[in-house]
Amino acid sequence: MHTLEQLNAFIMVYEQGSYSAAAKLLGKSRTTVRELVITYEDTVGYSLFVIDGRKAVPSDKAHQLYFHAKVVEKQNRDLHCYSQALFEQEVHTINIVHDVIVPLILMCNIEQKIKSTYSYLTINWLHRTRQEALIMLQDGEADLAIMPDRGMLFPEAEMTWVTLGSLHLKCYAGKNSPLLMSKKSHHHDTEVTIHHLQNETQYITENFFSMNIGFAKVSPKMQIVSNNDLLCELLKYNGWAAMPEEYMRNHLKSGDLVEVNIKEMSNSRLISLNIYFMVGKDTQDLFKDTINDIVETAKSSLQ
Repeated sequence: MHTLEQLNAFIMVYEQGSYSAAAKLLGKSRTTVRELVITYEDTVGYSLFVIDGRKAVPSDKAHQLYFHAKVVEKQNRDLHCYSQALFEQEVHTINIVHDVIVPLILMCNIEQKIKSTYSYLTINWLHRTRQEALIMLQDGEADLAIMPDRGMLFPEAEMTWVTLGSLHLKCYAGKNSPLLMSKKSHHHDTEVTIHHLQNETQYITENFFSMNIGFAKVSPKMQIVSNNDLLCELLKYNGWAAMPEEYMRNHLKSGDLVEVNIKEMSNSRLISLNIYFMVGKDTQDLFKDTINDIVETAKSSLQ
């Protein structure tokens, strides 16, 4: 029977492509990692890697085993997180980290909903990038994270999530933008195209940029802005941005910013909004209730 240590060694060598790189990440010697893999090969009865110079090339059977081994590894880590979460302590403060594109009205409604049950609770709202948020969850510095989905089956770290709803991504610019002037002056071409967008400066939030959301990156003239208020202020004078309709509603009321209809995009692009938390977090009544409150509030707010 294989051991978890053997599986971890196999997975790491498979992912890194060499025993040396795997050993470095595992904090073990190359010899130890090699011995663990050899023992695992003896257990299964066939070779898993072929050495080619400094590379460890996976065999066909290794390719087939990898996914199943990865599932076992994830389940083991989930079990550890779950067992730790059962050590319940009294909670007076919760830290919720969020992306800048999370609608303000949603966060306000969430706080009111939570406080209606736990009036004594201190709720800290912390703006972070996705990478920072997931690290804070793992380190115990944050309890919950509300972040856009990156379109992958599993998050980058060992945690779970619940989908809250979808944000509607649309294009916006200042009322005097060259995009709109061009549209008015060309009577035979009344729609703005992707080509027009590529000729103008695109402002993009830091998280959208780091998440590598392809459809949010259009113009080669791209500027990263981590503060939404600043981004919207810059839009009054120059460029355009792809932003959630739910966030931009109040900015449109002033008339300084307008929606730009794109010929190639008949409708808005949807991006899911999720709540992330460590495995087992919802075994504690307070967090179970809080997560349910957030999901329920999102259903009514994200319409």
